[in-house]
Amino acid sequence: MVSNDIGIVGIEFDYPEHKYSTKQLFDILGNKISDRVKNNISQLGVENRYFVKPIEHYLTNSESTHPADNDHREPISDLSAQVAQKCLTNLGLNLSDITCLVAASENNDYQSPGLSSILVRKIGLSNFVPHFNLQGMACSSFPKVLELGKNLVHNDKDKVLIVISGCNSGWYLPHLKDNMFVRNPKEIDENQYDKDKQLKKWVSTMFSFLFGDGVVALVLSKEKLSGNKINIGKITHAVNFDKFDYRKACVQLRGQYSSHHYEYELSAGYNVIEMATEYSQKVLMKHLGKDPNSFDSSEAKSFMSKMDKIMIHTGSMKILDRFKDLYSLKDDQLQASYDTLRDYGNLTGCSIPTVMRKSFLNSNSGNPNGLLVGITMGFGLDLVEVERV
Repeated sequence: MVSNDIGIVGIEFDYPEHKYSTKQLFDILGNKISDRVKNNISQLGVENRYFVKPIEHYLTNSESTHPADNDHREPISDLSAQVAQKCLTNLGLNLSDITCLVAASENNDYQSPGLSSILVRKIGLSNFVPHFNLQGMACSSFPKVLELGKNLVHNDKDKVLIVISGCNSGWYLPHLKDNMFVRNPKEIDENQYDKDKQLKKWVSTMFSFLFGDGVVALVLSKEKLSGNKINIGKITHAVNFDKFDYRKACVQLRGQYSSHHYEYELSAGYNVIEMATEYSQKVLMKHLGKDPNSFDSSEAKSFMSKMDKIMIHTGSMKILDRFKDLYSLKDDQLQASYDTLRDYGNLTGCSIPTVMRKSFLNSNSGNPNGLLVGITMGFGLDLVEVERV
């Protein structure tokens, strides 16, 4: 039972117009990808994803070959502002009702200013409204904004607007531009002179098929405004058990000074699934008030079995399968995570709220409880107990 009276009183979602199935991307890129890599991609569990810009934008050497690139559009903040306005309208809230804005993003229309500064203007909020920008929280953005938002709601009048952008295709899709043939790491010769470059190409290609873009807006309040309210309960999190865990899943801006050419370099350690498993065990024991370094499988499974829904970040099919086996989760507890991964891919910070919509908000069974599980670069993991009231 969640005892906190601060909760989500309204939530809205939106996704960009450019939708691509895995088959479509294979048709576009297939001659540059080995059959073994195609098999890797098929095992991700993603059938569709959305991008803020058409794939053709990233496959050309010119920055101005697509008409949309010449009209100074700001697709990430535009989409974010639209979903925020929709959320407020559906709740019957005025702009003046919002007492604080929190925005979370990784990639943005600009490196600076942050998304929150831009949204104050685009949404139409008061120029004097307090606003906060969370950068780099990635797949744990949702648990983090809930934790921050809880501390910004002090009375019934406080209404905190939260906007999360999971539009990060600009990180990895540019890597598809060159004509290097993509091979599985086991197909790359150990002595090949460009081995590191080929490995990075494989990683960026896998990410291009795994991730998708989306945005979400929600309001936190003590007051129940309309429809369902989702109260936020206990939150437990941890990062960096090992000294350099933060290097094992990260994004860096790399470039050559001489050519002034910069691009994002994505790293994902081969043992991410094992790390996610270890972190989940330690964080769950801490959540239960036990020794984090002494995992009790029976107690963990007992706790999980009491949750109507387990809403896990859609990191990949293998991560979902691992958690399902580790904690003996039932199909109906976890199905919404598989469905979200299939329909939208990995939406980073928007993954868990999309899962919550599918499994929690659309549920007709009384007042279900659930557990949000965020797995993120950092390396870290978050647990959040929630209950629909």
